[in-house]
Amino acid sequence: MIKVNSEDFSPLGRVGGWLLRRAVPGLLAASVSVSAMAQNTSWWRDIRNDRASAVAEQLRAGADPNQVTDKGEPALMQAVRDDAWEVFDVILADSRTDVNIMNGVQETPLMYTALTGQLSRSQALVKRGAEVNRLGWTPLHYAAAKGHADVAKWLIGLKAIVNAPSPDGTSPLMMAMRANSVDTAQVLINAGADPSQRNLQGQDAIDMARQFGNDRLADAMEKLAQDRRKAQGR
Repeated sequence: MIKVNSEDFSPLGRVGGWLLRRAVPGLLAASVSVSAMAQNTSWWRDIRNDRASAVAEQLRAGADPNQVTDKGEPALMQAVRDDAWEVFDVILADSRTDVNIMNGVQETPLMYTALTGQLSRSQALVKRGAEVNRLGWTPLHYAAAKGHADVAKWLIGLKAIVNAPSPDGTSPLMMAMRANSVDTAQVLINAGADPSQRNLQGQDAIDMARQFGNDRLADAMEKLAQDRRKAQGR
């Protein structure tokens, strides 16, 4: 998940690959199109083109809302990739839809809606039973990765683990540093995020802020870490 290859972008792992493709829409569109067209079914074409009524009709006729693309992407998550939000709503409304379904790299629909800043749809997923906390990358990591402070604050309100480590030890605060999102960093710090927590590469949130050109934020994090150490008598 954290190797540099066609799917990943170290040290973000799968998050980085997804962010990279979102930053280059043509690249994302190409990968999605190949995946959908390879199956050559009306189901994936309707999702790709956000034809909600057509997808609803197929669901009424017995189509499985949990079917996956040939790349292992569940229909609900493929709708996010295609910005097919009306289709997303239709699939989510189907009682058979597994809201904790995972793709081939263990991502969930809630991680995708957190990454894209879809607060109301994230709330709808949780209402249906989507899990906020999980091992590895979490929805909070994904919200922080794009600086969606409102989604991060909401997740924390649902007891999201603020210092949850990804497989390489990356914390949500480190993701906020990468995004240069002061608002998201503040939300996380207010909830007890530890700026001195380190990943497997030995980096903490302070290092991450400096690496991505936000020395001011890094200085603030450094002072906070020092103050916390003093308060703890270390």
